[in-house]
Amino acid sequence: MENVTDLKVNQVRVFAADIIPISLITANSTVDKIKGALSFGEIQAIPTVEGKNIIIFQRGELKRDNKLVIINRIVVEPRRIIMDIDGTSKDSNEVYEEFLTIISGVGTIDLKVLRKPLFVAEGTQCIVTLSFSFDSLFSKEYLAFLKKQVETTAESDVAKAVVRPSIALAEITYEIKDQILLDNKVGLNVKEFRISPRPGIPLDLRRYIVASPFDSDTHLKIIGELDKTITIKKSK
Repeated sequence: MENVTDLKVNQVRVFAADIIPISLITANSTVDKIKGALSFGEIQAIPTVEGKNIIIFQRGELKRDNKLVIINRIVVEPRRIIMDIDGTSKDSNEVYEEFLTIISGVGTIDLKVLRKPLFVAEGTQCIVTLSFSFDSLFSKEYLAFLKKQVETTAESDVAKAVVRPSIALAEITYEIKDQILLDNKVGLNVKEFRISPRPGIPLDLRRYIVASPFDSDTHLKIIGELDKTITIKKSK
């Protein structure tokens, strides 16, 4: 595994009802302060049936010493705070802490409860060069079937057909066991681990887009283990 680029992290913090001070956060003075402190270029408010706005901050940034963290969006909902950033999970945590610092200066907010969500769901995506060809993720029988059956059937007098796998995807489902999550009626959506060739790059360069429902450190560790496992299998 080498040349990791375009690392992106998504964090979703889920809270019990009435914990997030949504009315205070969506107040004009708070919105202006957040916009100025994190240099957001776009802000959108979406009304809900409960009469409380969902607020979306987009295209912002956080400057830390000689580092600049790009904030793609922060979404504040009645029970969730969602963050999408370019960087690591550590970077995203720093952005969240800065966000809390900003809103704490506007009104009386209990930051302790906002630092202790019921659950934090994470997802990471990156582009990376791996040691194996994409076909290595599929059985020889499946690849032969695509070539002999699907590709042949897809041929016509007007066009030649070329069939190849475009994505390897595993679906991850969850059954909640934690009683606190059950009591607060928190569910976990279906997640995916997926890998696909980087569009616009020759396949023999072995550049891939890899996405997982993990923090960035775990994400990179899993990719490294995948690379090692497939490479060892090929060498036997």
